[in-house]
Amino acid sequence: MARTEISVIDYAVRQEELGVSFYTKAAEKFRGTELAGLFMKLAKEEAKHLRDLMDVQAEALRKGVEECFRDVEVDDYLDAVIREGLMPGGDRAEERLDQVKTVEDACRIAMQAEKNAILLYTELAKRSKDKGQKRILEAMIREEKAHMAKIAGMRADLDPIYAAERFGKLC
Repeated sequence: MARTEISVIDYAVRQEELGVSFYTKAAEKFRGTELAGLFMKLAKEEAKHLRDLMDVQAEALRKGVEECFRDVEVDDYLDAVIREGLMPGGDRAEERLDQVKTVEDACRIAMQAEKNAILLYTELAKRSKDKGQKRILEAMIREEKAHMAKIAGMRADLDPIYAAERFGKLC
């Protein structure tokens, strides 16, 4: 059976659940650091995204997916984004966190997840016919971009090599 936009939203809901769990556990793992506070804030924001996605999902089910999205079948690009997963390692994200030894590693995983979320939500927003859903998705894209910038800034503060790569000089 081909994937449809509603199955993509189901997938996104599951990924946001994993994101909340990842950030909560990462905050616990790095308790007492500045990063723990950032991760707790991100966990709360991802929980809001989860609620927003569940609203989008409910509306699509109520109206019918064809009324909410163009091209209800998933194309190769969107399928590739889905297969990559929002959280690197998919359902194994928490297991990967157990193996994370440094703040830099945690930031790297988080940044990849945020980047993948931006790709997915951008594609869903482009396909959305429902203006309310499109606004929700566009707001989520802006928030995911802000998350990525916050994580990158924190990583630059903690990792001189990353800072040099990002800013072109050692800070």
